[in-house]
Amino acid sequence: MDPLEKNCAILFDEMAIDSRIVYDNSCDIVRGPHKQAQVVMVRSITSKWKQPIMLSFDTPVTPTILFDLVRALERLGYPVRAVVSDMGPKNMGLWKTLNIAADKETGIQNPCHPERHIWFFADVPHVLKNIRNHVLDDGLYLPKEPGSTEKVIVLDKLILQELIKVASGSEFKMCFKLTDKHITAKHADRQNVRLAAQLLSNSTAAAIRELFEDEEAAAEVCATIDAGFDVLNSRCLVADKPLRCAFGADEHWEDQKLALQRLAHLMLAARFGDNDNLLPCQKGMVVSIQSALSLFEEMLSVAGFRFLFLARLNQDDLESFFSCVRTRFGSNVNPSPVELIQRVRLLLIGADPAAARGTAVQPESCAPSAFLQARRHPAEDAESVSASLVVRVCETAEGAAEEEEPETELEPVHLVQAPEPPPQAIVEELELDPAGDPTEVLESQAQRYGMAYAAGFLASKCARLDPSLGARTADAIVEEVPDDARWIRLLSRGGLTVPTRQWLGVFQEMEATFRAFHQGRGLRRRNNEPDNLSREAGVVHSLVAILCERWPQLDSRVVTAYAQLRTRFRLRYVAQLRRRDHAEALEEAAARRSAAGGAL
Repeated sequence: MDPLEKNCAILFDEMAIDSRIVYDNSCDIVRGPHKQAQVVMVRSITSKWKQPIMLSFDTPVTPTILFDLVRALERLGYPVRAVVSDMGPKNMGLWKTLNIAADKETGIQNPCHPERHIWFFADVPHVLKNIRNHVLDDGLYLPKEPGSTEKVIVLDKLILQELIKVASGSEFKMCFKLTDKHITAKHADRQNVRLAAQLLSNSTAAAIRELFEDEEAAAEVCATIDAGFDVLNSRCLVADKPLRCAFGADEHWEDQKLALQRLAHLMLAARFGDNDNLLPCQKGMVVSIQSALSLFEEMLSVAGFRFLFLARLNQDDLESFFSCVRTRFGSNVNPSPVELIQRVRLLLIGADPAAARGTAVQPESCAPSAFLQARRHPAEDAESVSASLVVRVCETAEGAAEEEEPETELEPVHLVQAPEPPPQAIVEELELDPAGDPTEVLESQAQRYGMAYAAGFLASKCARLDPSLGARTADAIVEEVPDDARWIRLLSRGGLTVPTRQWLGVFQEMEATFRAFHQGRGLRRRNNEPDNLSREAGVVHSLVAILCERWPQLDSRVVTAYAQLRTRFRLRYVAQLRRRDHAEALEEAAARRSAAGGAL
């Protein structure tokens, strides 16, 4: 192994286990009852290898244990550069014992090499989730004026709820990733890093600025948290956003430092609810920022060092390991101490212990790494993807980066011929204006922005079929961009597509036709109104026939792509309405039970 690759960090965390008393036949010992297993892992900060090195039960990591591990690793030739833990009470006690604090030192001298330091990091994704929770539960306050003790609320649940209602409450959404789940996150959803990152994101900040003129401070808070988290979660040399590039690798170094400094200043100034002191999540964020800057400066003296992937200085690898332990050995996800030891042994000697699917941990963008080795997986066949027209639907629950449109492949149009009258007869029956009537569907600025985004999205997917539908923002002429495409320009870093004025006008007219086609059809809701989604056979085929007859100049494949995309939007919206009706029914039933209990 190259000497640079041996520079490592110590990660440790506790895992809840079955508290039964069990007999360990291999060691002839009775184990338990134990509540938690302490797992310590070592991973490289400059390479992909990782390795669990300690497993104990109900044993917090003390300074003595930590220094023993450091000495053992140093004797083997592995320089220890960092320690990563969450902000649990036991770990906070370790920090206090070692005098680690946001307003003091964030590192200690290496017991084997006093000229080097060991820098302490909090688990930044866990810290972000806690910040999100405190924003929703207590609200984030800032001083009314610099140096003032009076504080004013800047960001809270009400602002974010109003944003989701305005920007994501219709079929065409400005913030298609945001849903009610981001606000009402409970239980497992509160452990989902993606939901927290999407809620406190740059797109949320842009939407607040665009829709609420008096909430600039709230937008600035979201933008600051997003920028700082991008830097602390860097995991590849060149990323889609400049701040997500490797820390210190290129010309974005100064911007990355500035983003970290702004986030540290925000964490030191902010207060949550009635708390007058810094919370553990704030302290952990500041300590991580200071340690990241100090570690980078110290590593510059190491031969061959160029940059850091700060995502390697969190607990994602441990969380992936815990997921493997729980899910790769049958249905029992709560192992006993003996089962845990056996599973860890099998993982260490087995093949490719990759992270389990469906966890809250986002895997690294590079090839999946195994313990002390990396396996290369064959790349996807790009030609097979681009060979067919793929239209991606903006799925809110699985949103991707702002520069990407979330993807869902639409099925090829091999439709059953519908028992419908000819298209012209349908047009006359629906009383559709031959020129279209877009005025009925432009209900709010947020919906107009969302419609323009959808039109640009479709233009990007059909660019090979009809290049005149739109242009990338980096190539578009500002004077030719529709006013409703302003939101696309705010989000884009040059890669999103803005629709032309002509295509956006046609898109709006097609929207009027779509609404008239489905108006009054479908199943009845709780209020006895139809959900306006036809259940007749050949629903897309009939719509495509109408649209092709009214706009013969368009490629039929573009029209088909619109019909499929728009039908998916309506499906998603109807599902949202049905969930809302179900929730209202449950609330009414609970109210009736409560009233009946009070009467008794």
